[in-house]
Amino acid sequence: MSKLPRSLFCEEGLSFYLQHSLKKMCGIGGVVRRNGRIDAMDQVALARMMRAEAHRGPDDEGAFSASRVLLGHARLAVIDLSASARQPMPNETGDVWITFNGEIYNFEALRRELRASGHRFRSNSDFEVLLHGYESWGLEGLLPRLHGMFAFALYDARPLHERKLYLVRDRLGIKPLYYADSKDRLLFASELSAIVASGLISATPAEAALTSFLALGSVPGPGTAVEGVFMLEPAHYMELSEGSRSFHRYWSLPAAAAAGNNNDNNGGRDDDIENVRGLLAESVRMRLVSDVPLGVFSSGGMDSATLVALAAKFSSEKVTTLSVVFDEPGLPVLNEARYARVVAKRYDTDHREIRLDGQDFLGALPDVFRAMDSPTVDGVNSFFVSRAAREAGLTVVLSGVGGDEVFLGYPHFRKLRALAPFVPWLERSPRFARRLLASFVSASAAWHSRGKLEYLESVNARNLYLLFRGLFSPGQINELLPGSEPYEIGGDLPSTLEDDDLLRSAMRLEFGSYLRHQLLRDTDVMSMTHSLEARVPFLDHALVEAVFRLPHHVKFSRGVNKPLLMRALDEPLPREVWDRPKQGFTLPFQSWLVDHREELAERALAPGIFESRAVERLWDAFARGRTHWSRPWALVAYSAWLERLQAIGAASRAECTAQKIRPVAWRAVGA
Repeated sequence: MSKLPRSLFCEEGLSFYLQHSLKKMCGIGGVVRRNGRIDAMDQVALARMMRAEAHRGPDDEGAFSASRVLLGHARLAVIDLSASARQPMPNETGDVWITFNGEIYNFEALRRELRASGHRFRSNSDFEVLLHGYESWGLEGLLPRLHGMFAFALYDARPLHERKLYLVRDRLGIKPLYYADSKDRLLFASELSAIVASGLISATPAEAALTSFLALGSVPGPGTAVEGVFMLEPAHYMELSEGSRSFHRYWSLPAAAAAGNNNDNNGGRDDDIENVRGLLAESVRMRLVSDVPLGVFSSGGMDSATLVALAAKFSSEKVTTLSVVFDEPGLPVLNEARYARVVAKRYDTDHREIRLDGQDFLGALPDVFRAMDSPTVDGVNSFFVSRAAREAGLTVVLSGVGGDEVFLGYPHFRKLRALAPFVPWLERSPRFARRLLASFVSASAAWHSRGKLEYLESVNARNLYLLFRGLFSPGQINELLPGSEPYEIGGDLPSTLEDDDLLRSAMRLEFGSYLRHQLLRDTDVMSMTHSLEARVPFLDHALVEAVFRLPHHVKFSRGVNKPLLMRALDEPLPREVWDRPKQGFTLPFQSWLVDHREELAERALAPGIFESRAVERLWDAFARGRTHWSRPWALVAYSAWLERLQAIGAASRAECTAQKIRPVAWRAVGA
């Protein structure tokens, strides 16, 4: 282990730090004292947080200490593998420091601009441009210039700048950043479990988060599944100085006023398509920069095939592709191997297949649950393909996450578009009539449909979205958790129709809910648990903005899913890829859960949270094919996550007792 300067820690903290090596870790973390100076409690807390993020990378570690600030960093080296890129990193004068997680894809252009203005660079890393860019342009001038995924802490120790700390998160929330705040100190880290592992916060599950999880399949921000811990919202930064804290938004999706009229045929001209084509190609090209082996997740679908095609176009070497093959009889509909092989043959890739069966799934469950930083019904597929990518020698992969959100590929977008003309009629209908209709349908429908029309009792954008996207309905949640409080989607998401446009409101909900709190969160934690960096070219903010501004008619076609994506390619994808039914990247959970339902149902009941008869009815409905696998799996996933949370809390309490450190009281002060 590379030892830290002894002066950074007092004897107690240093002894604990050396005892629990930080050698195998990746991520960022820190402690900021609001009152007083950094002490042994803070040093031990930082060491524990960084140890909890050990799985995020094996390459390097470091720490910085000032009178009231501790910054920690552990690195998965991707660009500039040398010691000169070690973090936390200072500027030339040593009074501005940064600890950074992510990638800045346009760093070379920014570096040239900063060098021309007199800045000197100590490394070839991508993140050093943040230090010098902050000095030249300030944070508000720097952030709009960045293309990338990032979460970072920047400490400005200059007296004239009030010794401020900034916490910053990328526009779309690709990289996570969590914090807990009290009157005495603020903690921050890349993972929720790291905050809990600090020993300075009680491992108490948030009751409101559980009902939200059951409604959505994930926990919406800015709160988390743990009391007193919050996530910094995407496209925001926190500014912290002595005695004050403030939050600032620096980007948002285009407003309806800037998007033009979606009800006519304006837009979608050749120059609009050419703009999207150029932005998509440039997004992939920028994300191919790496000093370590890189590949592409390939499901054989349109999104991943697009990435393979563009990666092959811009790469000087043969592209590595990976796909999942299921060794399960009778599951041809889920086995996309043949489509991935078609893509691999067309673009001449070095193609690898990962074979999985039910026993692989069951055997890996303990590792999956250990990696589950927040309760989720998704992420297991990402765990397996990320593990295989790392075993294949890759450190970076391109993922198709975001393609369906940007180009409106999900079936519910088509359904919502079809429903839009009837919204005024639903709004005018008496509430009692909608309630009677909901009661009638609920009484006669199968379990998986029962309760869905509860959302029609109040016609608004959120409820219409949840009509198709919701996991459990409010009535079903009350069966599982009698007396539970109403849930919230969270954040600043619209409840009213944006400019009377149901589809645009649904797109905003998709970005702010499912994409942000489930897909991106799961992709990050499941890839980083294998020290793998996943890049998402479809979520380049310039590409998102351009597509979001185009009228809806450009994004739909009777014969082809995602026609805008098809038009944005120089050459068409193989016909077998685009001329087939839409299918997401998923695993054969239905079969696997049926085979092991007794032990999994027992696990769902173990914590005693859910009403036992409701759980039994749910599993019975699943066994008879009357509900989707995601609903019983949600109970298993939450129970397993809670068990992990309690284990982390117990270990932290034991270490706190051994170190004679007491947890502090944290208050609910989320953004």
